[in-house]
Amino acid sequence: MTLHHIITVYNDMFNHMDGVMQALAKKKTQSKEDLFFAVKLAQQKISKYYAEVTPTMGMRLFSAHILDPFQKLRSFR
Repeated sequence: MTLHHIITVYNDMFNHMDGVMQALAKKKTQSKEDLFFAVKLAQQKISKYYAEVTPTMGMRLFSAHILDPFQKLRSFR
């Protein structure tokens, strides 16, 4: 069962996309601007999925995440 990994996976994806967007924000070539736009759209899509999962599964996700002995409260810091 991987329920306890959902929050960590989402956080890691958001952090990675934020880093990519920061790196690409200063670039002015067309390919870099296109990539920035694609990452921004991907981040919006993932945010939509995360917003749909959280209300229905929120307490279960948080409980499973906190009870995982390897994660504990790492993602909530």
